[in-house]
Amino acid sequence: MTVKRAKFKVGDSIFYPSAGVGVIKALEDVITGAELEPCYVISFPESKMVIKIPKANIEKNGIRPLLDTRKLKELFKILSSRSRRRATTGNWTERCKQLERKINSGSHLELGEVVRDLARWKKQSGLSFEESMLFETACGYLVREVAAVQGIGPEVARDRIYGFIGLRS
Repeated sequence: MTVKRAKFKVGDSIFYPSAGVGVIKALEDVITGAELEPCYVISFPESKMVIKIPKANIEKNGIRPLLDTRKLKELFKILSSRSRRRATTGNWTERCKQLERKINSGSHLELGEVVRDLARWKKQSGLSFEESMLFETACGYLVREVAAVQGIGPEVARDRIYGFIGLRS
């Protein structure tokens, strides 16, 4: 099976797992060590952050195009599906690390699972401080991506997501 490489160009909106929705502003050659390497210049309006990522590392960093209609439907299906039972035994720090790995994976499905599971756990028995922070991060990423893809405001996107997971905003 061959992996389809994402081709990005200036002006494309992208999703970066550790920063959310961004826009490719330029392609610049940057000197790294003794080499000249083409890098994407990505701007994140929400945090007003700008980063440069070598073109060769774009997939390794989990950067992907924003969701298309089919993937958006998959996300909404995950959000409305049954959540996993909260592990009440075991190391809570390991559980949080696993959630964080899912958030940073770049997968819209794993991000959806994290939001769905944490939202339901919050409703059932509350969340620890760390879990609450992970929920806010994951939900914020999803809200901004859904808003960008559907051309709606963040509040409307949050309400839509909360509707699928059965939370009131």
